Amino acid sequence: MNHEDWLAQADIYALGALDGDELTAFEAHLAAGCPECEQYLLKTHEALTLLPHALEPVAPPSSIRARVLAQIAAETVSPQPVIRLPRRRWWVMGVSALTAAGLLIALSFELYQTRQELQRERGVLSGLRAELEQREAALRAEKQDVQRLQAVVASLQTSIAERDAELAKRAASIEAERHELQRLERVMATLHSERDETLRLLSTSQVRLVRLSGQAPSPGANAHLLWNPAARLGVLLTSGLPQIPPNRVYELWAIAGSEPVPAGLFEVDEAGHAFLKLPPLPRTRRFDKFAVTDEPAGGVPKPTGQMHLLGRL
Repeated sequence: MNHEDWLAQADIYALGALDGDELTAFEAHLAAGCPECEQYLLKTHEALTLLPHALEPVAPPSSIRARVLAQIAAETVSPQPVIRLPRRRWWVMGVSALTAAGLLIALSFELYQTRQELQRERGVLSGLRAELEQREAALRAEKQDVQRLQAVVASLQTSIAERDAELAKRAASIEAERHELQRLERVMATLHSERDETLRLLSTSQVRLVRLSGQAPSPGANAHLLWNPAARLGVLLTSGLPQIPPNRVYELWAIAGSEPVPAGLFEVDEAGHAFLKLPPLPRTRRFDKFAVTDEPAGGVPKPTGQMHLLGRL
């Protein structure tokens, strides 16, 4: 039997209306020990005790009041035998008790329905709570996915930033190479121009070849100077000159008598080779000798360093 059915029988038991097998079974249930049913019976007895006080009092008719007062006055004159209450009054009291019992049964039934409704509400609430937990779990999973995607986006942003920096470096390198290529193109154009001018210079019959031999600091060095006395132009080719410190430079001198005139600065490669196109020299001088010395970087107006090469026309 469902325990709700035991509670429903407890209402009838409290009214004394339970009998037969149901009474025997219910008392056996109580004897077995059921705290909930015992507590429920206690509350039901308390409710039955308070129920008459909850009924609204009704004033008796005035005729009954006069009859009762007259009877009391007669009893004070002479004792009367005990008069039994009419059976109708017991019937009225029985009706009142039955009315109270009906009210209690209706109240118990209402409580039973309310309890059943509460159980259904609890079931609905439990289902809603389970659904809410599922939604919260889904929300947590979505938050974790969002955090994972944010981490992926941050990683991609870092990778993109690194690639942008690498592309910027490559672009800068390409730009530097482009500038260097432009410089080399200008140098090549200059060399071509100088080559053409040198060829024109060397193609004239006035060109003289001056051989410069190595002196004490560089005995193994030598040079050839193609010199055009009429145009005052020339080209110097060296070989075997030693490399000198970065703060020093080779300087060519065109010498007229005993007065040297600066004729250009140059550096040599690892083999001591150099190519120098002489600038236009003064036409007021007649140069008969050429020499090479090492001087401070930037050159000097008069020789101060050691002489490495010397040659005469």
